[in-house]
Amino acid sequence: MKKLISILAVLALCATLCVGYAAAEADDGLTAARDYLRLMYQNRTETTPADYEVVGVVNIGGVIYDVEWTADSDTIQILPGDNKMVTIDVDEKNPEELFYVLTATIRDDAGNAEVVEFHHKVPAALILDAGMSYEEIVDIAYQLEEGLSLEETFRLYGTVVSIDTPWSDEYENITVTIQVGDLADKPIMCYRLAGEGAKDLAVGDDITVEGSFTNYKGTIEFDQGCVLVGMGEHISQQAILDAAYKLEDGLAMTAPTVLRGEIISIDTAWSDEYQNITVTIVCDGKTEQPIMCYRLKGEGAKDLAVGDDIAVAGIIKNYKGTIEFDQGCTLVIPADSANDARSAVSAYALEEGLAMTESSTMTGVISAIDTAWSDEYQNITVIMLVGGLEDYPIMCYRLAGEGAKDLAVGDTITVSGILKNYKGTIEFDQGCTLDAVVKAQ
Repeated sequence: MKKLISILAVLALCATLCVGYAAAEADDGLTAARDYLRLMYQNRTETTPADYEVVGVVNIGGVIYDVEWTADSDTIQILPGDNKMVTIDVDEKNPEELFYVLTATIRDDAGNAEVVEFHHKVPAALILDAGMSYEEIVDIAYQLEEGLSLEETFRLYGTVVSIDTPWSDEYENITVTIQVGDLADKPIMCYRLAGEGAKDLAVGDDITVEGSFTNYKGTIEFDQGCVLVGMGEHISQQAILDAAYKLEDGLAMTAPTVLRGEIISIDTAWSDEYQNITVTIVCDGKTEQPIMCYRLKGEGAKDLAVGDDIAVAGIIKNYKGTIEFDQGCTLVIPADSANDARSAVSAYALEEGLAMTESSTMTGVISAIDTAWSDEYQNITVIMLVGGLEDYPIMCYRLAGEGAKDLAVGDTITVSGILKNYKGTIEFDQGCTLDAVVKAQ
């Protein structure tokens, strides 16, 4: 009997040892999985300004361990995917800096678990509005923490102050630094800048560049892949395109606007009877957002061809799924005056009695002398057309400055001042100045 009890005891001991060994194996696997997960993510940047992925399972020696992810903040969403990966969804528009703990719980089939914690933060969102000035965009870019980037694409207009790396025929790019406005203390490097005309860039050139911002080891720059939009200023039209493509069928924008683009098709040939043509343009290379210009009128419209660079003013609408300038749209002449034409058209959105808060500068052709030069008051009042837009005349009220005395119909003038709506008349207010004049031939 004692021998039997002894044998049973030995068997029980062996069973206990086997269970213990199996538990040790399980613990070793979990420990290895925990250590592997920690090794994978412990050196990840603390700051997580955008969504990112983590693994949903860990494979240790052929054994699969599930990983459950949780966060101690309701603003962090855990989204399992179909590829055994998990997306950590953060709020990119988070208004204030947020610290959170991301916890990974690793389990085996027996229910045993190991836990790993990772401490992160979501920075306060760097939100750039479409209406921001170039200087405001630069200021926000300079808030980027080292190693972080802004995913969105933005444009800046500035002056080349240095050629950091000369043009490479092999890689077809160049690195330059630009200064925006008076922000000499906040230069923007344009890293490996590509695009037509980039090869010939020189210090002093005024250029427009488009790309994404990054803070690379303390240098604020447009990242590799940035593009030279062109010489001079080329205002981004993306906000207008996006708004146009959000229009529901049958709806139209409430105010006129101006777009510049390349003709990709002649949809209806010029009509001598109706004096118009229908074309489709692509703006800023956005082939996925074409704009039809329906029954386009204006000087030069008769001779338009595919490939022409044009600017158009009018009301944009959604007509049965086609995004188009409505009938009555007008060709802006020349296309280079698109920026000024846009300002003139925008001024027509001013309510009566209201004025712009900042000074504007426009170039146009005098269509009428409203009030002759006054020797007593040293000013003159004229009407000018910007971009040839007869539907959007701009009055220059009591215009002063060198050369104002001798102005005549047909002269091309550049005027600066505050735009206002005075009893239905859109005008540069008293105090506007004549910056330049080109006499009519």
